[in-house]
Amino acid sequence: MVISDSSLPLPISKLALGTWAMAGGQLWGPQDETDSIVTIHTALDAGITLIDSAPGYGNGLSEEILGRALVGHRNRALIATKVGARDLTGEQLIASVEASLRRLQTDRIDLLQIHWLGADTVLEDAIADLESLRASGKVRALGVCNFGPSSLATLRKTGTGWLTNQVAYNLLWRAIEFEISAACARNNMGILCYSPLQQGLLTGRFKSAAEVPTGRNRTRHFNCENALAQHNGPGHEELTFATIDRIRAIADGLGQPMTDVAMAWLLHQPGVTSVIFGARSPAQVTANLRASELKLDRATLAALDQASADLKKALGSNADLWAAESRIR
Repeated sequence: MVISDSSLPLPISKLALGTWAMAGGQLWGPQDETDSIVTIHTALDAGITLIDSAPGYGNGLSEEILGRALVGHRNRALIATKVGARDLTGEQLIASVEASLRRLQTDRIDLLQIHWLGADTVLEDAIADLESLRASGKVRALGVCNFGPSSLATLRKTGTGWLTNQVAYNLLWRAIEFEISAACARNNMGILCYSPLQQGLLTGRFKSAAEVPTGRNRTRHFNCENALAQHNGPGHEELTFATIDRIRAIADGLGQPMTDVAMAWLLHQPGVTSVIFGARSPAQVTANLRASELKLDRATLAALDQASADLKKALGSNADLWAAESRIR
């Protein structure tokens, strides 16, 4: 789904660069800032316009790195960042956005997104305050992340001109297909896909659940006994890796890397505006760009659908990757 909005100075590219991993930390490991800046420049040179960040990525470090990278390049990028559940209204909202503007070294955020809703968030109040902020000129456009059908229905009733819903979506995580994709279509909102390779699982680098690093094995694909897990289920480890093997076999039959096939599959899905991939080096940007040119025929799309259908059914319609009691509503 192509998003065209006069408030944005550039079109949203089919692939977008995610900068969470550039903050390093426990989940991603050490990261050299020079490498991050060169990676951002490589993405811009390749025609990627949308670059996604958040205050919560490294306690603002991701935004700071992006801000430094865009000095002299600001007019080439659409900056997408977020506001957290505790800062969605009133003075907290203004303070959060002002802090992001300072870190990003800019006077305007191109796409400001609600990151997560809190249990006590009054969505109607948040919508009103964010739309007032947009009217002030500090924000060009508004979007959401991790919104389910109920929240999207409220947004449709109360809000005006919200562009996108950023959700986890990939061949191993198809929960949005149950209800959320259709709700986005009703709202005329494009889908921004995060975690397109399921935090590395669809690269094929991990041959079993035992090889997946701590932190990346906390999703509902894995047993709840893993460190940092927030759910209470047994996981679907055997089925997950069986599904990966099926997808790999299809990719091998095409003579294409599994990563390219997985990314291309997303670009063929209804409602998808852009696929956000994480990269920490120019080589990773180049590798991901191949997927935007890969065309999959109907037979291949059907085979990929069948290969991942059992896992889709097992994981169900809860679109929260991490929590059994979904925060996505």
